[in-house]
Amino acid sequence: MRKMKSTLILAVMIFCLWITTGLSLAAEEEQPAQGNPANRLEEILQRGKLIVATSPDFAPQEFIDDSRKGQDQYVGSDIMMAQYIADQLGVELEIQAMDFAMVLSSVDLGESDMAISGFGWKEDREDSFELSDGFNKTGEAACQGLMIRRADAEKYPDLASFDGKLIAAQAGSLQENYVQTQLPQATLETITSMDIGILSLTTNKVDALASDCDVAKGYVSKDNSLILADARFDTTLEDQHAGNVLAVKKGETELIAAINNIIADINEKGLYEQWKNEAKTLASKLGIEFDGSEGVAKKSPGVIQVFQENSGIFMSGLWETLKLAAITVFFGTIFGALIAIIKLSKNPLLKFITAVYVEVLRGTPILVQLYIFRFFLPMAFPWLNLSKYACVVIALVFNSSAYVAEIIRSGIQAVDKGQSEAAKSLGMSNRHMMMKIILPQAVKNILPALGNEFVTMIKETSLASTFYIGELMYTRTLLMSTKFYAWQPLIIIAAIYFVVTFVLSKGIQYMEKRMSVSD
Repeated sequence: MRKMKSTLILAVMIFCLWITTGLSLAAEEEQPAQGNPANRLEEILQRGKLIVATSPDFAPQEFIDDSRKGQDQYVGSDIMMAQYIADQLGVELEIQAMDFAMVLSSVDLGESDMAISGFGWKEDREDSFELSDGFNKTGEAACQGLMIRRADAEKYPDLASFDGKLIAAQAGSLQENYVQTQLPQATLETITSMDIGILSLTTNKVDALASDCDVAKGYVSKDNSLILADARFDTTLEDQHAGNVLAVKKGETELIAAINNIIADINEKGLYEQWKNEAKTLASKLGIEFDGSEGVAKKSPGVIQVFQENSGIFMSGLWETLKLAAITVFFGTIFGALIAIIKLSKNPLLKFITAVYVEVLRGTPILVQLYIFRFFLPMAFPWLNLSKYACVVIALVFNSSAYVAEIIRSGIQAVDKGQSEAAKSLGMSNRHMMMKIILPQAVKNILPALGNEFVTMIKETSLASTFYIGELMYTRTLLMSTKFYAWQPLIIIAAIYFVVTFVLSKGIQYMEKRMSVSD
């Protein structure tokens, strides 16, 4: 028993060593200390790097070029602007890609220096962050409109015709601001992402979807049931707060002042409109179209066609999912077994600690745990220099271990006590009793539950897509932002997950039958 504990502890130590060395090679290197900076601007200048948070799913402002790797894969007019700001400050640029809902939180937590992701000015947002002056507020590039169903085109000749209608807009976006200020008689339906808005529109759940005109044309080019309405929002109103803004942490007045000086130069030279045109040209080379409002759009491609055209992307995502699941399951099982054995020990302190560990991890949502590990773990242990991939893996392993620990503990306790008493009467040591008598019977008892946990963990790796680490669910975001497929990737991804979990379930059933032969 004691040797088994030592083996499990050694395995956990190997896992920890692997996390803090192998995975952290992808993390940023810490700059040598040069004194305590007085503010964020000084910190950026000392570090020599501007860290920018964004959600790259909004072409042509920010999107992913899947033909590139690393930092070069993030492109778009907002990325060009971020690069210009970094160049003017004399530092390098690092893009932190994440879900739209976490972009501002990343700045507030100090993980990123600046957030740029199609934000509009809002009073409550200004209370929480330092917001920049507006940009992207003049010219053709600043066009903001509404997507509608093609069959309803004649119903909406102007903005007034949307009174009393249900209008969808992404929460926290510039378009949400325009709906609130210029369509006060309409009902706003906030959405988390554009693909949800497209699905809501095509299934008649909303009457219109507020969008950047270029983004709208991209979606229209893929679905002939949609069209960009002739009505446009007036982007010249409320000039002080017009256009997009970027955000930095509240109180960083020196940094926002420096950024505003650069934005004034950008607006004066009309650079943003140039960057947006360049981004559209780059996007067109990648097959991203922005001309769907002209003439008759193409028929929406089917699921099979989308899979055939993008099979390499889906298979790459599947490989990352299987790799992530394998790491999680392997170390989660080892760590869970260790927790289970400690929980069965006679030491009250260890039993209490492991009980708290299990209850906390089982009693909180895994998505919350991912957020906590992703943002707070590097802050709590900066010397570990953990990459986002390492943080996600650690979160998944810890979550899995809590469930596995309870499965193993219940399996061991389900073995009749007479078995251990008989083994002891024969003079068997605790280790031999556990390995030869208890565990073989416990494994038979827990195999179905353990198999279900493995299947569940494969599916739960989909939550890692929040942090853009390249697994299967991430392909949905990639295809949505680069090819404007709203619903087809979801069907394909669901089918792939089903096939994988079905095969795994059948494999576990086969193992159960083989093990039951000896009963």
